[in-house]
Amino acid sequence: MKYNKLIDHTILKPDATPEQIIKLCEEAKAFDFMSVCVNPAYVPLAHECLKGSDVKVCTVVGFP
Repeated sequence: MKYNKLIDHTILKPDATPEQIIKLCEEAKAFDFMSVCVNPAYVPLAHECLKGSDVKVCTVVGFP
């Protein structure tokens, strides 16, 4: 079993920056995590950053 595929790499701070989202995605690709979880406004950026990898994009609604 690949335990790294059980991890959702997450940043849900309301003041997260695009640079932090890009770093999150790069880390998720490097460690081959299951997904990144970001606020809805950053879904397009995360999707673009993760193209070509099997890391998925996850988001939340009404959080917190």
